Amino acid sequence: MATRKKHHRFVTKAWVGAVVAMMILIPSFIDRIILCSNQLPLPEKQITNGHQNQIFKNATRDQDLHDIVRQQTKRMSPNGLILHAISIGNPRSASTLQFNAVCVSLFLHILNFAPALANNTSCIFVGGLKKFKKKEKQRSKSNPQVIKMHFKPNCTEVLNDTWLFSTARDLSDGREEKSWLIDHCGTQERIGYIQDLETLSEIGLDGILRKYGDVFSLEPHMMDAMIEYFDIWDKLRVCCGRQMSKYWRNELLPSNSTLKVTTMKNHSLCPHLNIDDVEERFMETKLYRLIHRHDKLRRMNRPSLLDGDLNGQYCSDYNNKVKTQGIGFNEGRKI
Repeated sequence: MATRKKHHRFVTKAWVGAVVAMMILIPSFIDRIILCSNQLPLPEKQITNGHQNQIFKNATRDQDLHDIVRQQTKRMSPNGLILHAISIGNPRSASTLQFNAVCVSLFLHILNFAPALANNTSCIFVGGLKKFKKKEKQRSKSNPQVIKMHFKPNCTEVLNDTWLFSTARDLSDGREEKSWLIDHCGTQERIGYIQDLETLSEIGLDGILRKYGDVFSLEPHMMDAMIEYFDIWDKLRVCCGRQMSKYWRNELLPSNSTLKVTTMKNHSLCPHLNIDDVEERFMETKLYRLIHRHDKLRRMNRPSLLDGDLNGQYCSDYNNKVKTQGIGFNEGRKI
């Protein structure tokens, strides 16, 4: 009788353990299905004869996905598992682009090599040295995180496994930045990438994103999703929200605004965009939908961390406030 009870307790514990494991791993597996599939299966009510072949192909691809994912998670990244990163850069040096690119790259890296940690991935901005020290003391060594800052860190306060990224004005400034990081932080192996505006202008956004993809060992389908995502995000970043281009904001400001500069040139791109259409297309990207599923990362889907959540007309509403209320940089709608 006692043996039978012990066996029953053992089986019960085994089932509980299996259920807990599934609860942890299934969300990450679903995330990768969203990312890998070129087209999500259509609802049954939309299925027609014309769609049957495509749906069959999608189903076949998703059926094979489990084996692909299993092979990827067994293979170690050339740079090892990256859990922590810091993005350093002065304002208006494309530091937000770098922060977002590092954040999304780290998330995809974790999703690929340590999917059980994906739900714990976070990306934050730290405004001062005291706050940074506090955050570093509180930071879990096992939870993936990216920190953005506009100042040089005290490297004695940085976790030893942290990768460092920075921005610079040009190649020369970038070399100086790298030398400073090596001299003060005592590492060259964990310097991820120094992003400079000169190189960004030469190789474009796609080229810069591939630099981050190389550091984080992202798969080709992940890079495709990154490029699609940031190509549209970059337009929103420039033409929408609290940190939009100063030229576009100036163009939108009412003529009687004290902030308006009459001699400033107009923006070449923003006036020609249907900003609501751009916002909706961004929200439809696979990577946007993937990130939106994770509460700790959802703010990365905004034009800036200070903006509100997108809803299909957030940008046109904000831009209209600039026109009618004359709101300036970092002003307007609160989070």
